Amino acid sequence: MISFARNFAKRQAFHPNFMSISASILLLPAPDTTWRVWKPRASSADASVEAPSEAAGKGKAFVIGLPATACRTIGLVLPNADHEVLEQIIITQLERRGLKLHAVTPRNFRWHLLTQTASTATVSVDVLADPFPESLALTDATDYTAALRMVNLPAGQIIVTEEHGSLVLAAGFQGKLYHSHLFAPASAAAEEIAQEIVLARLALEQDLGAGSFSGITLAGASWDANATRPLQELTGLPVRIVAQLPPNSDLDTSHWTRLLPASVHAAQSARARAAKLLRFGVFAGMMVVALGFFAFAYLRHLDGTAAALEKDVAATSEAAGKVKATATHWKALSPAIEPRRYPLVLLAEITKLMPPSGIVIRDCDIRTTEIDIRGEARDAQLAFQFVEDLQKHPVLGLYTWSKPQPTVREKTAQFRAQGKMQ
Repeated sequence: MISFARNFAKRQAFHPNFMSISASILLLPAPDTTWRVWKPRASSADASVEAPSEAAGKGKAFVIGLPATACRTIGLVLPNADHEVLEQIIITQLERRGLKLHAVTPRNFRWHLLTQTASTATVSVDVLADPFPESLALTDATDYTAALRMVNLPAGQIIVTEEHGSLVLAAGFQGKLYHSHLFAPASAAAEEIAQEIVLARLALEQDLGAGSFSGITLAGASWDANATRPLQELTGLPVRIVAQLPPNSDLDTSHWTRLLPASVHAAQSARARAAKLLRFGVFAGMMVVALGFFAFAYLRHLDGTAAALEKDVAATSEAAGKVKATATHWKALSPAIEPRRYPLVLLAEITKLMPPSGIVIRDCDIRTTEIDIRGEARDAQLAFQFVEDLQKHPVLGLYTWSKPQPTVREKTAQFRAQGKMQ
């Protein structure tokens, strides 16, 4: 029992009611073919409409109370169990009675726990008609339920009321709807009504216990006061007449799961998807506009930055030109003022590269950017080696040296090496 209560509380938390019934617009079937529109918080009397579509929610929660022709209510007394197990038992019991239930969304049934003990659970199940009447499939509907579940039921009474020209028999349990079914047209004779009441009482008291019902209540303004006596004589129960069953503004709907016909569920899902896509499209459009604005602002910032840089360049171009000209002059003078390029220093470096014997320098012309060496070597190989040493020198290697191309005369190789500043 503790486990069942925990699971039932979890069910309540997972399926919160959309809104209190007192803040909803209720639509209830009238005895004739019209509908009663009841607003619990309104000060005016109930309104009447010809069709449910005339009482659309208009932004408020819109709950439709279904007549017995569109919703059947069945009461069951079952072994107490966890919520999941109890629901499977309910499905099995109703399928044995020829009703096909859909346990996945959209569900075509909703069960209500009326009371529970350590061993039993008393439940009442609302099952939508199949096929469901298209005239009642309103996409603005917030929820559907049996109409008699939304009214106050007299305790210990078998209720006979008229819905859209047909008689409906209902039974309550501790003030809550337990069972209801359609059984005859409104013009049925007292004998037919009495027979249905007797049979229903036997079946209901077999589950709820003997003596559960102490009287009969005829609900509606069309009942003839003279009809009470034959019914009382035929059933053995006192009979009374009430003008109508008032809606129950204190109805606790906090644990109700939403009950919607498949067509209404599909239409609302499609509308929700369309609204989601619309919101996404609007958001995407706003993002594109925002990105465009930021891109435009960034381009304006870049234009401003470029203009400021151009202004700075224009302001410093004259000074920059003078600096550039000075750098050019200094670069031109660097061969003359750099110590490593003094003719005597270069000549000393050339002399250091000469081998102890085998090479004689006949002429060495050193200019600002050019060195011209003429000499004799013992052989051509020695001349080539001397030029390679010049190319590898840290100072003389700054020059680009031409090939020596030696000429052998009288057992000596005369060569010429020219180096130009890179």
